[in-house]
Amino acid sequence: MRNDLKLVSIKEIPSKSFLKKFDCEIEALNEFLSRYALKNNELGIGKTFVALDEKNQIAGYFTLATAQVAYEEIPENFKGKLPKYPIPALRIARLAVSKDFKGTGVGKWLLAQAFIKVIQVADVTGLYFIIVDAKETSKTFYEHYGFQKFLDQELSYFILVETVRKAMEG
Repeated sequence: MRNDLKLVSIKEIPSKSFLKKFDCEIEALNEFLSRYALKNNELGIGKTFVALDEKNQIAGYFTLATAQVAYEEIPENFKGKLPKYPIPALRIARLAVSKDFKGTGVGKWLLAQAFIKVIQVADVTGLYFIIVDAKETSKTFYEHYGFQKFLDQELSYFILVETVRKAMEG
């Protein structure tokens, strides 16, 4: 786990050109950060946070956005006492680690930072699930941290907010 990283809101980033230097070797994630993240932040569509190292290099980033999960998509063993209408969720819309920081624990650190933000949101609003649409290359990462597949959706995963809250308290 990296302790030398600091997390900042994308609105604190000095320029778009700074964002263009980021390379996680997945073009869609690079392009999102350099072209869309600032605008989405301004519009309130998604909030992006970047991890900066001691040299102010972007080690990685994640984006959070609100979401909901249709009752029909929830696996039977998780429906419990849930109402039969869409359930509130927070989506980890993007999570990427720079190629220069792969294998250093930055992904785990970013996920932990995202979880902290999710718990903060859950403390002031209704929130039941954390969801993520994984890339084929990252599904084992999310599975390792307890995310489970939604029904009939190969790369859509979820974890209960309550599970994360208990893990963070324990």
